[in-house]
Amino acid sequence: MTLLFAIPVFLAGVLAGFVINVIATRLAANRPLLGPLHCTRSPHPLDGRQVAPVIGYALQRGRCSTCGKNISVSYPLVELAMGAIWAALFAVEGFGIAFVFHALYAAILMLVLVNDWKHRDIYVTVIALGSVVAIAGSLLVPGASLASALIGAAVAGAFFALAYLLAKLIFPRIEEPLGFGDILLALLMGLMLGWPNVVGALLIGPLLAGAATVVLLVSRRRKLGDFIPYGVALCAAAILFLIYPGPLAEALNLTALPVVFSGFFGQ
Repeated sequence: MTLLFAIPVFLAGVLAGFVINVIATRLAANRPLLGPLHCTRSPHPLDGRQVAPVIGYALQRGRCSTCGKNISVSYPLVELAMGAIWAALFAVEGFGIAFVFHALYAAILMLVLVNDWKHRDIYVTVIALGSVVAIAGSLLVPGASLASALIGAAVAGAFFALAYLLAKLIFPRIEEPLGFGDILLALLMGLMLGWPNVVGALLIGPLLAGAATVVLLVSRRRKLGDFIPYGVALCAAAILFLIYPGPLAEALNLTALPVVFSGFFGQ
């Protein structure tokens, strides 16, 4: 029965991925979010068959059937990834208020990920929207709390603010060694994951970023000194914690952190 319901959840996630692709593209181009869909390489309009999530890419074999220009494979990948994430969340949590909010969290994080990955930008408007949703979730999701969300945001924000200042001092010749948008993303992650789970995402994120950097350097798609979208790794780590918070927190012994901090402050 769970598998039967997971299929429409997966398809809904694929559709959410399509919406994320549209919003990310239009934000980067400074275009209205609503309106007819057009080819990103040429100004001609697209019909329903061309824009169908995943299927449209497959039917056109990765090339626009109108102008003949290549379509980035990132579009169907984002749609399939979003479908898989929503299906995984449903398999773990079932349908309920927690699933609804966590699915929204994942969609917002995926939007940040796509913008940072493809356009090297993290938009304040997206962070602000995500923060409002996360605060609402902290009040409505069973087991969550506003205090946990605010502490998580404070810890994550302070950590990245310090890293931002240190990066400025250590790499003075690099204009933006660590983006200010990464600080805003850390705050959002804290609100969504709460304390102490956000600490785990902040530990896993750099590991993912390091592994991706090594792969890109070895494959010669990047060279030393090139821009690495760090926010992509942070979003991926946060989504992992949304899907499997318990096992990951236990593996990293995060449950001991509140006890350690209480002892440190003599409480």
